[in-house]
Amino acid sequence: MCVGFPGQVMAVDACGATVQTLDRQRRASTLLLPDVAVGDWVYVAAGSIVERLDPAEAQEVTDLLLQAVEAETAEEQPSTGG
Repeated sequence: MCVGFPGQVMAVDACGATVQTLDRQRRASTLLLPDVAVGDWVYVAAGSIVERLDPAEAQEVTDLLLQAVEAETAEEQPSTGG
Protein backbone atom coordinates (compact mmCIF):
# COMPACT_ATOMS: atom_id res chain seq x y z
CA MET A 1 0.00 0.00 0.00
CA CYS A 2 1.23 3.49 -0.82
CA VAL A 3 0.39 6.31 1.55
CA GLY A 4 0.62 9.86 0.32
CA PHE A 5 1.95 12.67 2.43
CA PRO A 6 2.02 16.48 2.49
CA GLY A 7 5.21 18.49 2.41
CA GLN A 8 6.78 21.77 1.42
CA VAL A 9 8.85 22.16 -1.73
CA MET A 10 12.41 23.08 -0.77
CA ALA A 11 14.07 22.95 -4.20
CA VAL A 12 13.08 22.37 -7.82
CA ASP A 13 15.31 21.27 -10.67
CA ALA A 14 14.95 19.70 -14.12
CA CYS A 15 14.56 16.21 -12.61
CA GLY A 16 11.94 16.96 -9.94
CA ALA A 17 11.66 18.54 -6.52
CA THR A 18 12.93 18.09 -2.99
CA VAL A 19 10.02 18.03 -0.54
CA GLN A 20 10.38 18.48 3.23
CA THR A 21 8.05 16.28 5.28
CA LEU A 22 7.84 15.99 9.05
CA ASP A 23 10.81 13.69 9.36
CA ARG A 24 12.96 14.13 6.26
CA GLN A 25 13.48 15.49 2.79
CA ARG A 26 12.39 13.34 -0.13
CA ARG A 27 12.69 13.58 -3.90
CA ALA A 28 9.45 13.71 -5.88
CA SER A 29 8.58 13.87 -9.54
CA THR A 30 7.04 17.08 -10.88
CA LEU A 31 5.74 15.43 -14.05
CA LEU A 32 2.08 15.80 -13.00
CA LEU A 33 2.49 19.33 -11.63
CA PRO A 34 5.45 20.89 -13.46
CA ASP A 35 4.82 24.46 -12.28
CA VAL A 36 5.49 23.85 -8.56
CA ALA A 37 7.77 26.37 -6.91
CA VAL A 38 9.94 26.54 -3.81
CA GLY A 39 7.68 27.20 -0.82
CA ASP A 40 4.60 25.48 -2.26
CA TRP A 41 2.80 22.98 -0.04
CA VAL A 42 2.08 19.82 -1.99
CA TYR A 43 0.68 16.31 -1.67
CA VAL A 44 3.02 13.52 -2.77
CA ALA A 45 1.80 10.04 -3.69
CA ALA A 46 3.75 7.22 -5.30
CA GLY A 47 6.79 9.49 -5.56
CA SER A 48 4.99 12.19 -7.56
CA ILE A 49 3.62 15.57 -6.59
CA VAL A 50 -0.07 15.18 -7.39
CA GLU A 51 -1.67 18.25 -5.84
CA ARG A 52 -0.87 21.71 -4.52
CA LEU A 53 -2.23 22.38 -0.99
CA ASP A 54 -2.71 25.48 1.06
CA PRO A 55 -0.82 25.44 4.37
CA ALA A 56 -3.98 24.71 6.42
CA GLU A 57 -4.82 21.69 4.24
CA ALA A 58 -1.28 20.41 4.56
CA GLN A 59 -1.46 20.68 8.35
CA GLU A 60 -4.85 18.95 8.45
CA VAL A 61 -3.59 16.02 6.36
CA THR A 62 -0.45 15.77 8.51
CA ASP A 63 -2.53 15.73 11.70
CA LEU A 64 -4.82 13.00 10.31
CA LEU A 65 -1.89 10.85 9.25
CA LEU A 66 -0.27 11.19 12.68
CA GLN A 67 -3.57 10.23 14.36
CA ALA A 68 -3.83 7.16 12.12
CA VAL A 69 -0.28 6.11 13.02
CA GLU A 70 -1.01 6.58 16.73
CA ALA A 71 -4.21 4.51 16.46
CA GLU A 72 -2.41 1.72 14.60
CA THR A 73 0.45 1.72 17.11
CA ALA A 74 -2.03 1.54 20.00
CA GLU A 75 -3.77 -1.45 18.40
CA GLU A 76 -0.46 -3.26 18.09
CA GLN A 77 0.39 -2.83 21.80
CA PRO A 78 -0.51 -5.85 23.94
CA SER A 79 -3.25 -5.30 26.46
CA THR A 80 -2.06 -5.03 30.08
CA GLY A 81 -5.56 -5.28 31.53
CA GLY A 82 -6.53 -8.21 33.63
